Amino acid sequence: MSAHRLIRALAALCVCTATAAHASTFTVTTTDDTGAGSLRAAITSANAAAGADTIVFAIPGSGPHTITLASTLPFISGVLTIDGYSQLGSVQNTRTPDQGGLDTVLAIEITATTATTNGFMLQANADLTVQGLAMRGLQNAIMGHTGNQDASRLTVYGNFIGTTLAGSALPGSGNSGCAVRTGFSAVQVGGLLPWQRNLLSGNACGVMTGNAAIVQGNLIGTDASGTLAIPNGPPGNWAGIIIGSRRDVTIGGVDPAARNVISGNQPWGIAIWPNFGSQGSLPIENVEVFGNYIGTDWTGTQPLPNGFPSPASAQFGGGIQMQAAAIASAFPIGGFGAGEANLIAWNRGAGIITAGQALAHFDNRGNVIHRNRATGRANVDLGAAGPTQNDANDADTGPNNTQNYPEIVSATRSGNQLTITYRVDSAPANATYPLRIDVYDNVFGGSGDLIGQDSYPLPSAQADRTVTFTLPAGARGIPFVATATDANGYSSEFSPAYDVLFEDDFD
Repeated sequence: MSAHRLIRALAALCVCTATAAHASTFTVTTTDDTGAGSLRAAITSANAAAGADTIVFAIPGSGPHTITLASTLPFISGVLTIDGYSQLGSVQNTRTPDQGGLDTVLAIEITATTATTNGFMLQANADLTVQGLAMRGLQNAIMGHTGNQDASRLTVYGNFIGTTLAGSALPGSGNSGCAVRTGFSAVQVGGLLPWQRNLLSGNACGVMTGNAAIVQGNLIGTDASGTLAIPNGPPGNWAGIIIGSRRDVTIGGVDPAARNVISGNQPWGIAIWPNFGSQGSLPIENVEVFGNYIGTDWTGTQPLPNGFPSPASAQFGGGIQMQAAAIASAFPIGGFGAGEANLIAWNRGAGIITAGQALAHFDNRGNVIHRNRATGRANVDLGAAGPTQNDANDADTGPNNTQNYPEIVSATRSGNQLTITYRVDSAPANATYPLRIDVYDNVFGGSGDLIGQDSYPLPSAQADRTVTFTLPAGARGIPFVATATDANGYSSEFSPAYDVLFEDDFD
């Protein structure tokens, strides 16, 4: 069974076992913080009970209902589902990512008297599912186990975290910490079914991973319509998603139902900070960032940029930032299979950028990256103060070893055939061969759809090479851009668009 199916099966088990042997159901009947019928009392009772338990809501009177916490709730110690959809008046979302925002109706809201209060937190080896709740005014709304790695698990479905019950912006910060901070718990946030999609906006961080994580189908940094920004990030300059894990991480997926819209955040849509989760120098394994919209609205056709709004600060924000301090392997971003490319567009800073650290490495795989704007910056930026120019023999070092991009010698199109002659000025001592050459339709100096790929072998190093591609349907062929990626996965920036004199939105 795949990791995706296993986590969904476990989440379904949590929902269904209220009638199984040794399972108990506890009912919240009051908005009071303490006492009989309170959420706090229900968690305490569930912790003392055996089996996979469920907390449901049956608060009388017309809703919605707000539970205000005076302190952090008891840590979850067993297997528990907290089901806000059980409250009368709740309606699960029916819309897929292709159909727009969320039509969720929530009837239970959890807030706190102080922004230093945490919401739901796990002890070691606990298993918690939280669904159908609005959560605001907390520090970390939902938090995994923070001790040593263990078998704890966290599943988060169909919640609005950091916004109003209607999915609009709050007057102040939604939560002063993260909507979901996984700690060392394995986590699934959202899923492929419409009702599982979350709205995670208005927090210091939407999701911070420290262990195995699946994040799918969510709106992160937008309102419930998927058209307006409610930034995650301020005031701590964090991100919509912080990937602090090096292995077993899936953000998005090839199925359109898995698409996250990660937009409107300040300063970053996704921050890949692999030391943030105390993962040390572990190798990068089973990491997938597939099929997401980063910097656009839910349609993928309108701007909803990540990054600071001030032009002077734009260089410090953007789509995806890659940081590392003690690892040499490359984080994969996107892919070449159907549905694997991310759309990274209209961000105020670069689409993908490193933090200027020598070991911040990424592999740009098939992504559609264009219209990302910032003074002196590029759609893909290896950390210089603007597009990084090729150097003789590719002798300079830095992020992605500052890999040289392909130099286009000539190109012609005949019918659906595009013939290109190119060279990459990378001496074998300065890049690991063979180099993967990716050629894309040009979109305002960035990449549109992938035209084709070539392998630049060691015998061709620094020499002209001619290759002919059969153009995919709809491809213009000329103009185009190209990247070079060495065998370690170190990608270059885009080459200048071939046969373009002026590159702007009015071309």
